Amino acid sequence: MRANELEVLKADLLRRRETIMETTRRAQQGLDEMKGAERDPEFEEAAQREHEQSTLSLLGEVQRRHVAMIDAALARVASGEYGVCLDCESEIDFRRLTALPFALLCAECATRRERGLAMQPDGPSL
Repeated sequence: MRANELEVLKADLLRRRETIMETTRRAQQGLDEMKGAERDPEFEEAAQREHEQSTLSLLGEVQRRHVAMIDAALARVASGEYGVCLDCESEIDFRRLTALPFALLCAECATRRERGLAMQPDGPSL
């Protein structure tokens, strides 16, 4: 992978991370403001609170997972391992990394895994 491509992808990873962190900060600020505001009786119903908490916890988990994947990709950039397929060790296509910058597999190996044909030491499993 060329150095300029790597820089573009690294900048995209950092931008995505910052977007997630800023969204989380804004959501937390909104929740803090809602907690401080007077609420109408309908909002206080237990079902509404339960639904709200469930939605927020799910959103938080998805965001945490994305940040973890981005941080892992940035660590691979720092170690020089970014853009190398974990299965076949070939270079992951720049276009794939542009679409999915934390991809761990090349398109061919990802397809193989999706079909249940991940490479085994003795060849593909049947």
